[in-house]
Amino acid sequence: MGKVERISKEEIGKIRDNNDLSKSKRMIELYLGGLEIKEISVEMGVRYNFVYNVLSNYCRMNDLELRRVKRNSKKDDIVRMIDEGMSNVEISSELKCSYNYVYGVRKEKERIENKVKSK
Repeated sequence: MGKVERISKEEIGKIRDNNDLSKSKRMIELYLGGLEIKEISVEMGVRYNFVYNVLSNYCRMNDLELRRVKRNSKKDDIVRMIDEGMSNVEISSELKCSYNYVYGVRKEKERIENKVKSK
């Protein structure tokens, strides 16, 4: 499933407030209208897992690929910031995470790099 044309805010409201459709049908309509899982959960005031389960079942039954937003993990962000030359303190402060976690990621990265160099 490629890029989907996104529906307008007005259309989103109409679908969300249409009580003639079940919650699941409204979720599917919003999804087909270009909204992502998290956006649907916020719009409808339901848990992310509920929306994910409805949509994954719908996609599986209709032989579609479920669209998901790929986000970098905190670890990926830390590695990128290390590569940019930032210190552990700077990274920890910017990402609002534990200094010890940043330190551990840096040590693991250095260990892997040293292993690759020694080969």
